[in-house]
Amino acid sequence: MQNYTHLTARELEHKWLELIGRPMPPIGRSLIIKYLLWYEQAKSEKISPLGFFHEVVRAAKGADKRSKATLEIGSKLIRSYQGLKYEVEIVPQGYLYKNSLYKSLSGVAKAITGKSWNGNVFFGVKK
Repeated sequence: MQNYTHLTARELEHKWLELIGRPMPPIGRSLIIKYLLWYEQAKSEKISPLGFFHEVVRAAKGADKRSKATLEIGSKLIRSYQGLKYEVEIVPQGYLYKNSLYKSLSGVAKAITGKSWNGNVFFGVKK
């Protein structure tokens, strides 16, 4: 693989056009060099860079679906915060805290702390 760090901006642009066949995007020099190196490696290993990107996107979408925590209706989350105990019940419509219904655990965490929180992190919910 070639070392691109010594190339001028114009030479990088030429190399980009040569390898990728499209105009170079307005991104930082280090990212351009990394992308060129990756692209060159993918081609040498007979991997379609565009096909690879589609696979990564497809995998990421699947990971998002799998990574959401599922909490059973009727479960209770208990959290101690600043010396006080807080209890949230999982109901079909969302989360019940102090007789108020919340759409998300983040909303409950904000009601408790007064600050924005990731609700799963605040309540220790694991994926």
